[in-house]
Amino acid sequence: MKSSKIVEGDLLFHAAHGLCRVERLIGRDRAGKTPGYSIVPRTMSRMKVRFLVPASDLEVSGFHRIVSRKAANKILDYLKSGRTDTEETDQAWVLARNILSFSADKLKTRDQRKRQLLEHSVRGLVGELACSFKITLREAVSKVEKSLMKMSKSDPLVFAALERAVED
Repeated sequence: MKSSKIVEGDLLFHAAHGLCRVERLIGRDRAGKTPGYSIVPRTMSRMKVRFLVPASDLEVSGFHRIVSRKAANKILDYLKSGRTDTEETDQAWVLARNILSFSADKLKTRDQRKRQLLEHSVRGLVGELACSFKITLREAVSKVEKSLMKMSKSDPLVFAALERAVED
């Protein structure tokens, strides 16, 4: 994760849990560093989920700051062309690479794990782009579909996953 400090009220994104808010910082050590964060999803379910994430594990937990509009546009360009100038490692880029590699799969082996990875990647990327552009999920799906038209060769599994991303 970037070196910018995370404070109470900051919004983070998780591919599976969507938009989340840092509810509070959990304790401080003698050096003033925060040992962890209490993170809650923006839309609460009946289960009232709360995540307690140590600061050292925040990056590997999947929680990250929402990509900027500029980075989101670069991701859409990447989905159009399959090329990027730099090797990006942010979570949104990983999701985009998963989608593109699935649609470019020449062998068309579609085992259950690959389909689950596709579903996870599509839902995560669409949700993050919707947050980044401040648009609805349907509009984000439309942007991704337009970007994928050339690269995915109308792969029905990818487009079906995009439609299911709006259903939830």
